[in-house]
Amino acid sequence: MKKYLLVLLLAAPWVAKAQTPIPFTVKGTIGKLNPPDKVYMLCDGDFIASVSPINGVFEITGTVDTPRWAWLLLARDGKSVYTVGAERLSLFLSKGTITVSSTDSIHKAIIKGPKPMMEYQALQASIKQAYAKHKRQLPPQTTDTLAIKEWQAAQDSIFTKKRTQILKAYAQANPTSFVSLDALQQAGGLFVPNYAEVGTLYQALSPEVRNSPEGRKYGELLQVVKKASSPPASAYRVTAKMPNQVASAKPQALPVVPDSVIRKAVVQYQESQAATYQAVHEQRRKARNQQLAAYVKAHPDSYVSLDAVMQIGGPVPDYAEVAPLYKALSPAIKNTSEGKKYGEKLSVLAATAVGAQAPGFTQPTPEGKPVSLADYRGKYVLIDFWASWCGPCRAENPNVVKLYNEFKHKKFDVLSVSLDSEEDREKWLKAVQTDQLAWTQVSDLKGWDNQAAKLYHIQAIPQNFLVDPSGKIVATNLRGDELQAALDKYIK
Repeated sequence: MKKYLLVLLLAAPWVAKAQTPIPFTVKGTIGKLNPPDKVYMLCDGDFIASVSPINGVFEITGTVDTPRWAWLLLARDGKSVYTVGAERLSLFLSKGTITVSSTDSIHKAIIKGPKPMMEYQALQASIKQAYAKHKRQLPPQTTDTLAIKEWQAAQDSIFTKKRTQILKAYAQANPTSFVSLDALQQAGGLFVPNYAEVGTLYQALSPEVRNSPEGRKYGELLQVVKKASSPPASAYRVTAKMPNQVASAKPQALPVVPDSVIRKAVVQYQESQAATYQAVHEQRRKARNQQLAAYVKAHPDSYVSLDAVMQIGGPVPDYAEVAPLYKALSPAIKNTSEGKKYGEKLSVLAATAVGAQAPGFTQPTPEGKPVSLADYRGKYVLIDFWASWCGPCRAENPNVVKLYNEFKHKKFDVLSVSLDSEEDREKWLKAVQTDQLAWTQVSDLKGWDNQAAKLYHIQAIPQNFLVDPSGKIVATNLRGDELQAALDKYIK
């Protein structure tokens, strides 16, 4: 087998607006890893590359629109990167080459690279050092479980404040660094930024940083929060000292805007941006996959083509998209150890591919009532795998709620299967209430060992399956406008 090419990653169209892409390279050596060991690059929510190391050596190249933070993930023996304890390493991608070297674990890797990478590493090291110092605090000598939990919560709050101080201090001292933008995003909170914490510091960043795609995006979010946090006009009293003087507005004791109001404004903003983001995301994916597919068809006897097929499939392969490409590979490639393993994976996925009968299962509701998929025969049902701790799942919930309310009177229903564990039961129930999920919720509360999830070969969430009245799967992994279009197509 030829080893002259260690990776196939074609530059993806990372941005919707015309701009100069920033090329990056990550070169690594991790022990003596070989297929089916796999290294992934996760950037801005997208798996932008996967590569099988040869004798521990791998290389990933690509482009980004803004110097940014990313995950380097290691899946040993071809296992999912979502398994508990999966090895991961945070990097800061920018123009230039980052080297990652370790004799065994990715956690122990020595990292070298361009200035932004080294600045990012130094910042993370200072936070880690502060945490190690903080952990030296001993808990109170008591058997009172509640007292210990309260002490732990207080300690966590103290460290969170310390971490925020470190991040803000870095951004203030380094206004021209893209690492400072990342630091502010961490300090302010990624979903609902605390404008009072980071608003002024964001404005102090250099124009280059603020005007980058990621900088503009974060600036817009901060403005949404600032506007939502402002007291209503009725909170100001208009007065005039003399009849001929201009009236002036003086603040009274202003009410504090509830967090729920600010959060609602952020959710509305994110929803308004969702369609644009989804279109850009799909554009990136299709452009990259078209190039990878062309390579596979032109080089069916190359080991790199097998790697390209896996990149197209990602952690959750679409059987209809990937199976024909895998079939086009030469027998020599399909008969390699990794080729056989991937072929077996596709065979398993065929059982839940479009056109297959949806495997039946029964799981309990929070009240303990058993619910069977067979109960939904005669109507369309969206089987939705999610969890309270899954950010992308929670972000998609408002869209599912909207469509559920629109189609629930037309023989359509949703059945949510949670991958929460028993210890997260209360968080699960709270998420259901917070997200206003009015349809049936079930779970055996075994986390990733959920029996229904195993039956449907769930390796990542959110993931869903649209099943028709006869029990046949007619579509999978529907999001946003795709779910709307599918329901419009099938439900009249």
